[in-house]
Amino acid sequence: MKRLISKLPPHKALIAFEAVVRLGTVTAAAKELTSTQPAVSQHLKNLEANLNTQLFKRIGRLLHPTEAAVRYYHSIEPLLSSMALASEQLRREESNANLVNIVSNCGLAHFWLLPMIPDLQAKFPQLTINVMLSDSADYHSDDSLLLSFGKLADSATKHTLFAEQVCAVSSAEYAADHNLSIGSSPAQVAQHSLIHMDESDSRWLNWRNWLQYCDLQLAENKNLVLLGNYHSVISAVQQGQGVALGWLCLMQHLLESGKLVQVSNTVVSREGYGYFIDTGGASSANELLVVDYLKAAAAKNLANLPNN
Repeated sequence: MKRLISKLPPHKALIAFEAVVRLGTVTAAAKELTSTQPAVSQHLKNLEANLNTQLFKRIGRLLHPTEAAVRYYHSIEPLLSSMALASEQLRREESNANLVNIVSNCGLAHFWLLPMIPDLQAKFPQLTINVMLSDSADYHSDDSLLLSFGKLADSATKHTLFAEQVCAVSSAEYAADHNLSIGSSPAQVAQHSLIHMDESDSRWLNWRNWLQYCDLQLAENKNLVLLGNYHSVISAVQQGQGVALGWLCLMQHLLESGKLVQVSNTVVSREGYGYFIDTGGASSANELLVVDYLKAAAAKNLANLPNN
């Protein structure tokens, strides 16, 4: 084994030989190898010279492997395939070592996580961040960090990012046109066009619940439009279509930039509800780097919220 290099044929010759025998023609082998017919033919000649054995017979315009070539092919093909598989597995392991999967609630991703991605990449340039979106309450993965909303219960794998704080928000233009301000009462807010999200998911506070916390009842309205996700709700608000519920942790940059305004100083917080990160089975050093980054970013956001 000390002089392995002197005992093995050139690897390009072996690869060309394997492809020609498997595919049947030099033309097909050259196409698969993104090479040329003369180059593949030269590799075959080099292999024959190295092995001192005739490997192909030409019958008419076709090359046919000799019995020695067929025996040799069946001996080396499994070894070449095994080498290729081992090499690919090693590449995949190295690539996956730097991959961090994040499955995020859609609203949290759009308004909080995605704006931070450039900074996250700058701090950890060695990482590949793969963000997937899901609003499912039942999502579970052993190889992803989960950013979700629901009942809070800190544990070894589950960490609170934001406790729920929900206020009423509108565009600045809508507020000005309808005499709304942060000093407006919930009863005044309820007199305006309220933008609703689909109420099928009981985890989320809706207008009926929010007003009940304010000892008010939502007026019956059969002409409702229910929007399917929070991004759509806030998009409608920015277009001046009415007032929506705003989770302060998500609306912070929109409020600070003046793109949205708070139209009542009433903030509803249900005990034990909020956004959290669940590490599940993810525990690599790179995943823990991202977890610590997100927890620190959440703490910074909380310190800057107007109601803290």
